[in-house]
Amino acid sequence: MSLAPERSEQPERSEQPERSDPSEQPGRPEQPGPPAEPVRPVGRGWITLYVLGNVGLFIPMLVPTTLLLPAQIAEIDPAGKVGSYAWVSVMGAISGIVLAPLAGALSDRTTSRFGRRRPWMAVGALIYMAVLVFLGLQTTVGGVAVGSFALSAACMIIGAGLSPVVPDQVPAGQRGVVLGWATAPQAGGLIAGGLLIGLVTGFSAQYLLLAAFPLLILLFAATMKDPPLPVRQREPFSLRTFLDGYRISPREHPDFIWAMSSRFAMGLGYGLGTLYLPYFLDDVLHYEELFPGRSTDDGLLIVIGVNSVATVSTVVFGGWLSDRLGRRRMPVFLGGLTMAVAAIPLALSPTWTMTLVAAVVLGLGYGVYLSVDTALITEVLPASADRSKDMALANLMTSLPYVLVPPIASVVLSGPGGYRSLFLCSAALSAVGAALVWKVRGVR
Repeated sequence: MSLAPERSEQPERSEQPERSDPSEQPGRPEQPGPPAEPVRPVGRGWITLYVLGNVGLFIPMLVPTTLLLPAQIAEIDPAGKVGSYAWVSVMGAISGIVLAPLAGALSDRTTSRFGRRRPWMAVGALIYMAVLVFLGLQTTVGGVAVGSFALSAACMIIGAGLSPVVPDQVPAGQRGVVLGWATAPQAGGLIAGGLLIGLVTGFSAQYLLLAAFPLLILLFAATMKDPPLPVRQREPFSLRTFLDGYRISPREHPDFIWAMSSRFAMGLGYGLGTLYLPYFLDDVLHYEELFPGRSTDDGLLIVIGVNSVATVSTVVFGGWLSDRLGRRRMPVFLGGLTMAVAAIPLALSPTWTMTLVAAVVLGLGYGVYLSVDTALITEVLPASADRSKDMALANLMTSLPYVLVPPIASVVLSGPGGYRSLFLCSAALSAVGAALVWKVRGVR
C-alpha cells in the first residue's frame, strides 16, 4: 500500500460555490484571492514527518488524560475521585473551547516570515513540554486542574498550526490515506505511551518522559514548507471578526453544520462509553479481586492495548479505501454504527470478557471513523482563507462533549441502571451521530 498514491487526474473539489472574482472585473485593481486548493500529492517523506508530528501531539495528550490524571486524582483524593476527575476534565475542555478558535483565527492571519503554521507548532510544542513537567510536580487537585487547563491550551496552540496543514497542502483525493496514517498515533498512542511510562516510576518521571515527544512536532515544523502569507492578503483581526467566526450560516454552509453535528453526537457517545472506564473496572468488575495480584491499571492497559490494536488495524485501510472509492459518508456511517454496537455488550453483560469484546468492536469502528470523518470535514470547510479557524471549530465538536460528559455521566450513574444505562446512552448517541452524516450532501 503506497503512502503517496499517484496523482489523480480528477478535477479538484471546490470548498465553496463559484463566485465572481473582483480582480477580473473591468476597472477593478487586482486583489489577492484566497489560498488555492492543493493539487500536487505530498510524498512519503512529508507524510512520515507529519505522522511523527502527530505522535508528538497525541501521546503526551492521551496518556495523561486517560492514564496519569485519573491515577493522580485517585491518589490525591480517593474518596472524591469521580467528582474531582470530572472537574479536572471540564477545566481541560473549557480551555480548548476558548482558545482553539482564537488560535485558529490568528494562525490564518499570521504573516511571519517562517510561515502561517510553523510558529504556532513551535511555540505550542515548547509550552507543551513545560506544562508536562509542571503536571508531574502537582500534589493537589487544584494544581492538576491548572495543569489540565494549560495542557489543553498547548494542544490548541499546536493544533492551530498542525490541523490546517492537510487542507493547506494535501489534495482532496489523498486526504483519506494521509489522515489514516496521521491518526494512527491517536489510535495506538495510548498503548505505546502506557508501555513507555511503565518503564519509570513516579508521576514526575513519567511526565518528564512524555515531555520529550513534542520535539517531534518541532522536527516537522522545521522541515515542512510553509510559504509566508503576504501582509496585503491578511484580513484584519478584530473581536467582532473573531466572534462572527463562531456563527456559521446553516443556509450557506449546511454540509459543514451537519458534519459538525455528526461529530458532536459521536463525541458524546464515545466519551460516555470510555471516560469512566478506569472506575468501571474498579467499581463494577472489581478487577483486583477478579485477578489477585494485578492492579486496575494493569486491566486498563490490557483493554487499551486490545482496543488500540483493533483501531490501528482499520485506521489506515479505512482512509485509503475511502480515497480509492471516492466516498466518505458510507465509511463514516459504518464506523459510527460499529462504535454504537460496541457499547451494547457492556450494558447487557458487564463482565471482563465482554469488556474485551467491546474494546475490539469499538476499535474496529473507531479506526474507520477516525480517519474518514476528518477527511470529510476538510472537504466541507466554509472558506479556504479560514481553514485553521474552521478546523478548530470542527475539532471542538470532539472536545466540547467532554465538558458535558462528566455532568451527564454523574446523573446517569446516580440513577437506575448505573453503568448499564451509561453504556446504552453511549450506544444511542453514537448511532445518532452516524445517521447524521447522511445529511452532508456535497460529499459522496
